[in-house]
Amino acid sequence: MSDVPETYLGAAVPDDIKKQWRRWEGAEWRKAQYRATNRLYPPDERFNVRAPEGMCERHWDMRIGYRNMHFDPVTGDRWPGHPGSLFIVIGSDLNAVREERRCEWDEKASEQMQLIERICLSGRSPQCTPRETS
Repeated sequence: MSDVPETYLGAAVPDDIKKQWRRWEGAEWRKAQYRATNRLYPPDERFNVRAPEGMCERHWDMRIGYRNMHFDPVTGDRWPGHPGSLFIVIGSDLNAVREERRCEWDEKASEQMQLIERICLSGRSPQCTPRETS
């Protein structure tokens, strides 16, 4: 826990969150701190969350694939970002629309990562493969 700060955005980090700092619970708490300080578009937390122990190689790779998916601010495509997604702007603040869509990407990719983790760790997935150790 040496990498866990005592405060984050001016708020004291609770002991239970310190223990979960690199888990999804810690990421949600950090996002909540951004919103509590009137910052509507928190940073992407996917790279700050460690994969749980015991994931198989196939699900590990799938999780990494979703972790590495990023919003393209040039095209502005909505999730899942396939060509042809229309960048229809409602309102006059294009930067706000980009940030909203970036957050949408971050949240949906995070949801997919968590789903993959739950499926793998349930022990019932026929897709599971043994993890190679090196």
